[in-house]
Amino acid sequence: MNHKNFYGGKYFDSLELLKIRKITVGPLMTDCYILSNRGKCVIVDAGGNPDKIIEELEKFNLEPVFIMATHGHFDHFLSAKDIQKRYEIPFYINELDLPMLYNEEYSADHFIKGLKAEIPGRIATFREGFSFVVGDHRFNVIETPGHTPGSSCIIGNGFILTGDTLFKMSIGRMDYGGNEEDMVRSLKRLSEMKESTRIYPGHGDPSDIRYELLNNFYFQNVANKNSLY
Repeated sequence: MNHKNFYGGKYFDSLELLKIRKITVGPLMTDCYILSNRGKCVIVDAGGNPDKIIEELEKFNLEPVFIMATHGHFDHFLSAKDIQKRYEIPFYINELDLPMLYNEEYSADHFIKGLKAEIPGRIATFREGFSFVVGDHRFNVIETPGHTPGSSCIIGNGFILTGDTLFKMSIGRMDYGGNEEDMVRSLKRLSEMKESTRIYPGHGDPSDIRYELLNNFYFQNVANKNSLY
């Protein structure tokens, strides 16, 4: 059962003993998520403000297992290297997006002049079907290209972290490494999930599949006629 709790000055969703904490970070207001259970956690989309993320970990006495990016745009790994300096943990990214970390066209400085994003160390890659465990909870990863070639979503018990594939009332841009054909296929796949599935996007407010089917123009079109428009 999903229910809201209030703890330590902020709201978080509780799925049994799993905690999902959202911290909005970085110049592009990225939603960084900390998935925790039994004192262990995984950091998803560390897009800036490393001190803010580390403060959250220490506040709740959490031990990070690794950092994970839903895709290869700089605003989803901007603070990964700084967090690694504090915790010797690996950084996971989809194999198809790995080249983006080294491509000047996708660099932070190319997008925001003067902004630097250090490439994380201890890089590990994954593909469709990758799964991981945090405490008592298992998560599965699916590939949802369209925003980028390696965009991926993380599925938990009754929820999904959609990165920049699906937002509340919108979808990710396709002109910065992605393409429309892939996006249509990925959104179609998401539209077939249970309507009660909670959505935690890479930017903005949470939602659920049912709300997006009823209110998201692009998501509606893909679900009904396999086209964005």
